[in-house]
Amino acid sequence: MSKVTDNNPWESAKHVVVKMLAEVAKTTVDIVLDSIEIPPESSMGDLASTLAFTLAKELKKNPVAIASDILSKLQQLIDKEPIIERVETKGPYINIFFERPTFTSKTIKSVINSGKNYGQSSQFKDKRILIESPAVNPSKPWHIGHARNAILGDTLANILETVGYEVVRLDYINDLGLQIAQLVWKLKQIDDDSGDKKYDHFLGQLYVDVQEAFDTSEAVQKEVREVSRQLEDLQSEDAKLSGEMVRKCVKSQYQTGYRLGIYHNLQVWESAIAFSGVLSLAKDMILKCDNISIPKEGDKAGCIVANLSVINEFKDMKDPYKILFRSDGTRTYTGADVALQLWKFGIVEDPFHYAVFEKQPNGEDVKRTTLEGEEGNIGKFDIVLNVIGSRQAHPQKMVYTVLDLMGYSKESENSHHIAYEFVGLEGENFSGRQGTWIGYSVDDVIDKATELAMVEVDKRNPDESDEFKETVANQVAVGALRYFMLNASPDRKITFRWEQALDFNGDAAPYLQYSLARANRILEKTEQDEMGNADLSKLTSDPEFELVKSIAKFPDEILVVAQAMKKELWGTSFISNRITAYGYGLATLFSKFYDSCSVLKAEPGVREARLELVKAFKITMTNCLQILGIPVIDRM
Repeated sequence: MSKVTDNNPWESAKHVVVKMLAEVAKTTVDIVLDSIEIPPESSMGDLASTLAFTLAKELKKNPVAIASDILSKLQQLIDKEPIIERVETKGPYINIFFERPTFTSKTIKSVINSGKNYGQSSQFKDKRILIESPAVNPSKPWHIGHARNAILGDTLANILETVGYEVVRLDYINDLGLQIAQLVWKLKQIDDDSGDKKYDHFLGQLYVDVQEAFDTSEAVQKEVREVSRQLEDLQSEDAKLSGEMVRKCVKSQYQTGYRLGIYHNLQVWESAIAFSGVLSLAKDMILKCDNISIPKEGDKAGCIVANLSVINEFKDMKDPYKILFRSDGTRTYTGADVALQLWKFGIVEDPFHYAVFEKQPNGEDVKRTTLEGEEGNIGKFDIVLNVIGSRQAHPQKMVYTVLDLMGYSKESENSHHIAYEFVGLEGENFSGRQGTWIGYSVDDVIDKATELAMVEVDKRNPDESDEFKETVANQVAVGALRYFMLNASPDRKITFRWEQALDFNGDAAPYLQYSLARANRILEKTEQDEMGNADLSKLTSDPEFELVKSIAKFPDEILVVAQAMKKELWGTSFISNRITAYGYGLATLFSKFYDSCSVLKAEPGVREARLELVKAFKITMTNCLQILGIPVIDRM
């Protein structure tokens, strides 16, 4: 079991149950823990145990008889545990009922005392994690797939920070390559003036024109290749133009990210990798390893090649020899990624200098790697996560395998691909080359979602100012987009649907946001001195207690997500939809409580207790939304 604290009322109560069962059954805590489950109906208990089934084989007894025997022994301990009201058996099942006044009081006090820290734990403190996301090429605006990447990466970081990890959010800026050379070539033909257009949109449209010229003219291809060669000289005019173009594009892309609440700590630019010396450092290390060599003949002659056949997973590959560096000394993507991975783990000395790229709206600087500026030492990290599409599974595995070949098995095991599937927009398909994204970028999606949300906000708040309506509509739109991206398992292909995402009464962000606004409205109508000394034992009805139990489970839900990822080796187990499901369930239970339990018109004593419950709900839902990155709205 995880360490029990007052900040986790559900885990604390479960700990009492597990300890009691282990004592009377004379078995281990782990065995009991594996038997604990939540009954499908609250009438069957607040917790249940299938321990009798587990012990039946060992004791060679009927599980019903074992459950009955356990129950008789438990009766002697229940009086000493105020959190337990009674224990019953139903056949082989052992059902535990909490003492409602005690459990409710402990939970609500824990939540209110913890406030904004409710849900946090230090279980994984002293561990550093680097999360790379979304790594969008600086040649176009973000499309809806990039949004899924960025939102998954950001939410993953939020969750890991909540359970104690030190998280650094990294963005990879690929400022070299064919796309960049093509755009620099195009900019030399025109004025680099986007006018009223957002700069990333301006570049994205230029890229469409470039492709048509590049695909149909050998002369253009020759000129682009010359630009690409010039980019290797950092003092060339082409390189300077490229640097300014990329800087302006990334700043523009980040404006989109800021709209979604996406922020970073650090950027690694491809040019810094190419010219900092890290590739030479990595190459020297690679050449010292067994199973990495330079063939003297054949089509790979002169290349630095890794023999992957010594790894079971790749032993049956038709060509298991992976080129890391070409015969002319240039890197492949795998070679560059291996070098970067060595830097991330602090295996190679940090060769980069760092400068502030810009100050973000959250007040924090995002730094970038440079060849000039302050020296730094960012590494080393214990775990490295790369959020990237599922189609990149094989290239990612190659990088981690090369680390293993180099003798860095621990670092290889702590390198993980956080994969996600394709996401589309209802009725649309996208291509950067063909420009079919135009009008459907993330900026456009947020704008349209805001426009649609405005209809509902205006209907609910006809007397409010236009500024209020616009602000709330935008917060609803951003929340809708983030929730939709998180509310399906990352390994599922999804299509963004406006009506589903903006549902104020269903499994969508506006429903959660509205439940919080409703709680705020109740609390705004009360005096502060009405709360604080309430008799919480008066909260015993089913709607009240079901809401209390849901509130109590919040810290445990966050821990379950983090623990599941660690247990399943991260890559395929980021269950972001577990947190959205929790938020939706919490909002639904609050709605049931609101409909069946009067708060402001309740009799004295009950009114104060219910206000405390509303306050505990407000804290919990606020913290849940913040982990999901969904804007908190006081009034809707």
